[in-house]
Amino acid sequence: MTALLFMHREMLRPEFPFKFIRHQGHSFRQPLHTHDYVQIAYVVRGVCSHHFNGRLLTASKGDMFVIPPSVEHRLETFEDKTFDLVLLDFLPLLLDERLKPLSQSLYERLTGEGGDAGQPAEGMQPWVHIPMNKQPLVEQLLQDIQDEFEHKEEGYQLSIRLNLAKLLLLLERERRKAARQPSGPAAVRPHQRQFEEIVRFVHENYDQDISLEEGAGMAGMAPTYFSHSFKKETGLSFIELVHEVRIERAKELIRQQSRTMTDICYEVGFRHLSHFIRTFKKRTGLTPTAYRKMVCKIVK
Repeated sequence: MTALLFMHREMLRPEFPFKFIRHQGHSFRQPLHTHDYVQIAYVVRGVCSHHFNGRLLTASKGDMFVIPPSVEHRLETFEDKTFDLVLLDFLPLLLDERLKPLSQSLYERLTGEGGDAGQPAEGMQPWVHIPMNKQPLVEQLLQDIQDEFEHKEEGYQLSIRLNLAKLLLLLERERRKAARQPSGPAAVRPHQRQFEEIVRFVHENYDQDISLEEGAGMAGMAPTYFSHSFKKETGLSFIELVHEVRIERAKELIRQQSRTMTDICYEVGFRHLSHFIRTFKKRTGLTPTAYRKMVCKIVK
């Protein structure tokens, strides 16, 4: 299959070579392609396949890819699963001196230097997984970038540059942290892979009844031991994770302003409106209705 070539002259505006793209829904499939600019891809929700430089990778919530120039790749989602995928396209010159504090390896990835044409810099992993406790920060940076890109108020270019630099700095720190961990099978924490699958299961089935006992059963553990181990590994209790995923989805639906609160409550997996309101306020500081009013004011 011949890869398409996307050129910045056609895809990005010369006065500000940056584009924010958000894909949401149930089906998304890119053609195999390369580009002469950098692309950052981040999975906000759902699961997708990433054909990257001859490899097939499965990406889920929290996975972030930095795709350098000239590397063949293609993103594809599963038709029966909802997803939320963010793409940032830009030329490295957009950040100029802000790239200097970053490590040489990340600089090479952003510029395409340090390796053969069409090959990532030697030793670079194709993606970094952002841990749960950092995902809200990443997603807020992305939301801020999206708002600036769409509204284009005075100073928006500077704001995008600063937030993009923050995003890359966070990415570089997580990459270094992962690189410091010992490699090999012995280095994998005892339940890490089990819990990763359970987290993925929650993101794909948040609208169903999911109990602590079910999570423990998937891990093959007693509920008490599972609860303790899961929180130690992820930073959240199992129930906190379920609530976090449901409330984040509820916020998305509220921003669409097309459903009643009762409909949203049941759609994201709650069975009682009072429980939904209580949990929403605990996690956001606002009731669902107050959150909708706040969103409406921002949109206006």
